[in-house]
Amino acid sequence: MGAERQKSRIWLTFKSEDNEWKAQKALLHRFMQLFPPEIDLISPPVPDSWRVLVTGITSIHGWPIFTQLQRLLPEHRLMGIRSPKMNIPDYENAHSLCITDKENLGHIKSEFRPTHVIHCAGVCDLDVCEERPAWASMLNVGGARVVVEVFGDIPVFFMSTDLVFSGENPPHNGYAEEHIPDPISMAGKTFREAEKVIQKCREWCIIRLGLPLGDSVTGDKGAVDWIESRFKRNLPVTLFHDEFRSCISCDEIGRMAVCALTKELRGIYHFGGAGAWSLHDIGRYVIEKGGYPDTLLTGIMRQEDIGGPPRIGDVTMKSSKIAGVLTG
Repeated sequence: MGAERQKSRIWLTFKSEDNEWKAQKALLHRFMQLFPPEIDLISPPVPDSWRVLVTGITSIHGWPIFTQLQRLLPEHRLMGIRSPKMNIPDYENAHSLCITDKENLGHIKSEFRPTHVIHCAGVCDLDVCEERPAWASMLNVGGARVVVEVFGDIPVFFMSTDLVFSGENPPHNGYAEEHIPDPISMAGKTFREAEKVIQKCREWCIIRLGLPLGDSVTGDKGAVDWIESRFKRNLPVTLFHDEFRSCISCDEIGRMAVCALTKELRGIYHFGGAGAWSLHDIGRYVIEKGGYPDTLLTGIMRQEDIGGPPRIGDVTMKSSKIAGVLTG
């Protein structure tokens, strides 16, 4: 892990000039993937009888999962749930609904008749969750409870987060599935409670994601979108040198979810990219990619942050378990 981290830090010190930038960009995409480009995930075809419901399709990870399934399933066999006030994506099979709305989710179950659910709804914004803990608990834990009450008799796949770990005393090779969660933020705590709720389903699979990197459907979700939205307005960003995560591309999240679905995985899995990235690393990437002034990005250590939410340390994840299953 130390070697991987050093590589990710070294290449980001280069300037975005011609061949150097091409090499940097290629290395970034490699570190954002668990599988090399030449490796194909072995995904059985989706059976004709399956009907899939995806919640939280406007989330940074829900959107690539939904779009990947759109390529494989006809519209009448795929349904997406977006936030109550959202009207995008504007699809016939996308509906605006709160994940805690048990009555209307019950209507969807009786009318759409899903055979599988991929649960991506929830809130993981650290600041918002600390400021509004009851609301975070309602959406993350209460939403999971409603999913179990309505759909608990069919397979449910829950996309969780690496925030369930503190990163204070990280394992040498990264967090594996057997490591005991010890969340320190309200976001992490509510996702951990949601995991426990989901395990009450008859059949369940929990996949803890590293930090998703990619474009969001709304253009303002996820680390890259948020950082770049600030830079475009010439606004500064302060990011941490010592908060490390296993970043993973959104495209690969979509591929993984379909493969996990069709292989009918059960249990807990970790899914992150090949490299460990600090938040400051990501900021450097956005600076180089967009040609923004270096002065817009400031790097600090977690102990220098005053008044902010609890910050994780190194939550790099070990993803060998899911890698072996999806390529075997």
